[in-house]
Amino acid sequence: MTSSAPSRDSTPKPGANLNEEARVILRRELRLALLSEFGARAICDHLGRWVTDGGLGESLARANREGSEVVSEVQDMLRLLGVEPRRTSFRRRALARGLAIVARVSGPRLVVRVAQQASETVARWYLQYAFFLAQHGELELARRCEVLAEIKQRHAQSLAVWTHIG
Repeated sequence: MTSSAPSRDSTPKPGANLNEEARVILRRELRLALLSEFGARAICDHLGRWVTDGGLGESLARANREGSEVVSEVQDMLRLLGVEPRRTSFRRRALARGLAIVARVSGPRLVVRVAQQASETVARWYLQYAFFLAQHGELELARRCEVLAEIKQRHAQSLAVWTHIG
């Protein structure tokens, strides 16, 4: 026997508490974060392929692997907000390739510092998004942003070690 009463799922859909203005703001910010993540992955990939230091290579490879998960998470959040996210950025890949060429000439320290500082910046963005979402009652999305911030901060700390060597 089926019930004719509507389903009463007490868990609101993620993003349901956001008004249209908040959605527009969050979509714009997450799109920017996604572009930054494309760039971070590309830098770690290009630089990680040719560095001779095994420890640095492993740090870059780990950041690239985890970066793939971060990209997927940001893309998923954008989909929840009604946006079909980008899958890549040619400009970010081209810039990363250029930075890798610079690193071959000058050594990796400068480019690793750029990546490290970018990771710190994006970690702060994710914390700001988490605060914004919490203010709007979107605790699940806020927690997801906090996790992203932790990952990016871990990347920044890992890369910071290599900016002081050499």
